[in-house]
Amino acid sequence: MVTFTQPNRVRTFQRGFSHLALRTWVENSAILPVAIPSLEETNTSFVPLKMLSFFEPTEPPFNRIGWHPLVIYRRVAIFVASPYWMTPQKQEKCQANQAKIIVIEIRNHCES
Repeated sequence: MVTFTQPNRVRTFQRGFSHLALRTWVENSAILPVAIPSLEETNTSFVPLKMLSFFEPTEPPFNRIGWHPLVIYRRVAIFVASPYWMTPQKQEKCQANQAKIIVIEIRNHCES
């Protein structure tokens, strides 16, 4: 949250978005992977992190010394990949305590 990512680079996908997708599952729905990488941007410091703890005191990064970044995107690209279909069979796996397998499968599909 408080580190810069270089333009034309995509960071490793985290599993959180997969969990959100599973919670909003609707029969025969799809997850459509979309990436919006920056091609040209300006990075600068915006506000001291400690100031943000006023709004959210429980957020550990806000208790650090330093500045929260501000990124101004000058040019971006949009990539849309093939959908990942949430079938009833995959939903059954999730209900059978195999959600971790589906979460990893979703993340790998979207990352590739």
